[in-house]
Amino acid sequence: MNETYWGSVRFFRHLYTTVFVIILFLPVLAVIWFWQVSIAAPRSTVQIEKDRKFQVAMERTATDAFPYQKKYPGLFAGLPAKKTVAANTVYLTFDDGPSPLTEKILDVLKHYRIKATFFVVGRCLESAAGQETARRILREGHSIGIHSDTHHYRKIYASVDNWLDDFAAVEKKLVDITGVRPTIFRFPGGSINVYNAHLYQELIAEMTRRGYVYFDWNISNGDALGLSARAETLVANVVSRQPDNSRTVVLMHDSASKTETLKALPRIIEHYRTQGLSFGRLSNDVWPVTFGYRS
Repeated sequence: MNETYWGSVRFFRHLYTTVFVIILFLPVLAVIWFWQVSIAAPRSTVQIEKDRKFQVAMERTATDAFPYQKKYPGLFAGLPAKKTVAANTVYLTFDDGPSPLTEKILDVLKHYRIKATFFVVGRCLESAAGQETARRILREGHSIGIHSDTHHYRKIYASVDNWLDDFAAVEKKLVDITGVRPTIFRFPGGSINVYNAHLYQELIAEMTRRGYVYFDWNISNGDALGLSARAETLVANVVSRQPDNSRTVVLMHDSASKTETLKALPRIIEHYRTQGLSFGRLSNDVWPVTFGYRS
């Protein structure tokens, strides 16, 4: 039957009919195609505008999610182009001053002709004596870093806003007193402690964003544990420990009650000197010793 159909009159009738229908609908198809093309461009433009508005909204949301980033627009420090790692170097650091003891600590450092770093507390800068001591620290070539204004753990670690308020207050005092803007700091209790466990990552991120460098420690003389530790114990705490890397950052404290720390200081210095180590002061171009994040 197929052989009879192909080439028959009926075949050609169907062929002509199909061609006629195609020719008849070609204008309709062309109109539909041009209509689709004509509205595609406006739709693309609208979509692009929607995407742009969405991106702007997301960026605004990200900024609004951290409103403290807008606080203290002048609270920024410039990071150096690169950081250095000084091998076989000891960095002696003193927290919580200036105090009546600081002058004597400075005398010891001057006697040994070495430099150190003092992380100071703002409330200790309110007296004329404290202000003059801060100026002497810088005058004799030591480093000053920020520790805290109030040293009130629960208050400063309540939020990032509270931390920034405290930090900005002590920075202003130091600039007013010395004319020098500090670029390094030490978190009270260290960068990770029981008071800031809920926000230490956020604190570190914000301070790093602002260009400040923080330093923890890898050796402690133990004078923060109480008044009972004698100089011999403080020395033993230092000489019995070896840091995990070639840089040694020693934590000590500077307050009127730390007389045993003052007694121990010459022996600590001599211990490191007998090992052939050098002494340095911390700055923002020194690769910092920091605690590791807790998982």
